[in-house]
Amino acid sequence: MYERLRRELAYIQGLLEGTQKQDSIEQKALGRLVDIIDELIEATQQMDKRQLELEEYVEAIDDDLNDLELVAYEDEEEMLELICPECGEHVLVDSADVEDETMELLCPKCHTVLDIEDVSDQEENDTVEDGEGI
Repeated sequence: MYERLRRELAYIQGLLEGTQKQDSIEQKALGRLVDIIDELIEATQQMDKRQLELEEYVEAIDDDLNDLELVAYEDEEEMLELICPECGEHVLVDSADVEDETMELLCPKCHTVLDIEDVSDQEENDTVEDGEGI
């Protein structure tokens, strides 16, 4: 694209240089316009180059972020999804919390104490990875 623009601009410059009235005001104005267009072409070409570099940089950052997400969420402990018998609210509970019999598990909606024995019964059916099933 820039090659064609530069060829067209060179053609116009050649036409201007070939005219006999090179000292006229119109000739000087057209010459200055050609110079301005040349500068615009150069600036646009530099912006396109910079944009391509930024696109590559953003893609690299996105790839790195995806890798970090895989590492960060890969080792998450299993979560259990429980259903409150009082209000029917779905509650995600860390499996380590279920094993700790001294801890009371409360429904966040109605604050009913969830029975740990009921949790053990639901454990086989409701195991989900963290973030799924929400």
